[in-house]
Amino acid sequence: MRTNGDRVGAILSSKDGIVQFIGYGKYVGDAIPKEAVGFMAEALKEMKTVNPKIELDSGKVVYGCECWWGSESKVKEILDNSKEIVDVDIDDVRNENQQE
Repeated sequence: MRTNGDRVGAILSSKDGIVQFIGYGKYVGDAIPKEAVGFMAEALKEMKTVNPKIELDSGKVVYGCECWWGSESKVKEILDNSKEIVDVDIDDVRNENQQE
């Protein structure tokens, strides 16, 4: 069970050992994903349904519907076992998604 303040990590994608890593932060509860993009985010906003909200250490916010997320220790384990880690900025991901 997740608790507000739990340390977590967020991954955008993983393919062929290359992980697109969004960052670490803390789970801060569930909220309607107002900043999020993508088909799942749009459906959640339309239905006014909450989704896990993660406040990244950078101060930015990412929602569960935009990434794979889990405990900080589990994400560190995945990163340690990856071939390559590519840091991605959630704002850049959102901008690219909105242009499609």
